[in-house]
Amino acid sequence: MGGCSGGTIATTTGVATSHHDTGLSPKGEIPGDFIPKELRITAIGDSLTRGVGDETKQGGYTSLLEEKLLQEKDVKSVSLQNFGVKGHKTTDLLNRLQNDEVQEGIAGSDIIIITIGGNDIMKIVKENLFNLSLQVFKKEQEKYEVRLEKVLETIRTYNQDAEIVLVGLYNPFGWFIDLSTEINTIVDNWNEGSQRILSTFDRTKFVEVDDVFSQTSDNLLAEDEFHPNAKGYEIMSERIFATITNE
Repeated sequence: MGGCSGGTIATTTGVATSHHDTGLSPKGEIPGDFIPKELRITAIGDSLTRGVGDETKQGGYTSLLEEKLLQEKDVKSVSLQNFGVKGHKTTDLLNRLQNDEVQEGIAGSDIIIITIGGNDIMKIVKENLFNLSLQVFKKEQEKYEVRLEKVLETIRTYNQDAEIVLVGLYNPFGWFIDLSTEINTIVDNWNEGSQRILSTFDRTKFVEVDDVFSQTSDNLLAEDEFHPNAKGYEIMSERIFATITNE
């Protein structure tokens, strides 16, 4: 009888009442960084994923992105597999996705980053050098979008939950042919098409980089005037990081 006097009584609703302050007031939600994440990333695509043009030989955007993510307090570790291949187009990437190692990497990833499309455009330029027109690029863009959609569908067969991040195209072609304005329009059109395709899939994000390369007086291209240099990759990694972390 006297054992309950002035003590804490548990109610049937699970709420404790007492004449005394226990000091055990309920806390808010556990913060997201309470348990650091072990982040798994797979990078696929062309030479931009491979880091071609980076004069520091540090691997382009991938190594820089790793460093940035590891500085986040809710990231315990980053495991990044790089399956980029110099010169790859969407046709090559579709074949690459049949590789067992690539499939396993995708299946075990939290984030999948893709760079693709630059070589698709360059192929059109080389094959139609003396007969270039917006119509030629428009026709090929339609085929590119079909292949890109197939790439995304294939990735989703291996991993339905990972976040897919597609890095947009930029215009390095102004030096190559006297069609600077038209090439800007073409790159814009292809980026818009890529975003349309991407929007039909869940958990996808698009990273815009063309404005970086077109609206600065800084030299962001390597000696080949096609791939980013170390500074270009640094800015690219910042854009990808901001997209992934929603900053």
